Amino acid sequence: MKWVANLTLKEYIDLGYTQAIDHDDFATIEAQAQRHIDAVTNYYYKDHDIEHDDWSDRVDAYKSAICEQIDFIKQTGVTASYDVGDNFQSVSIGRLSLSSAVDPIKNGTVGGVSKEAYQLLGRYGLLYRGVESKW
Repeated sequence: MKWVANLTLKEYIDLGYTQAIDHDDFATIEAQAQRHIDAVTNYYYKDHDIEHDDWSDRVDAYKSAICEQIDFIKQTGVTASYDVGDNFQSVSIGRLSLSSAVDPIKNGTVGGVSKEAYQLLGRYGLLYRGVESKW
């Protein structure tokens, strides 16, 4: 299956985002971000043509979610769940107890997607998991 980018650098900038400005850097990060977004949307725009979607707000939300995920990747450097490693939350040895500080990466994501992106997708029904009815 050929990879098709659903967001261009121009669209990224037009939507008001500025983190990824290097064209080569953008192409790589956009692909990573779109894979995350496509996974949580159950590959909605693999099954539906984004160019012919009559609901422009849904398309803008999808593209904005990719932008948010791009910014998340740029800020954290985390492109996959296994990048974070096996950080402990707490450990106790005898009377010694250690707890990690709040982890912004784990607390700032839902299913590996930034909370901002997740909220955009939910607002426009892109997180729907039901079954389509033909009745």
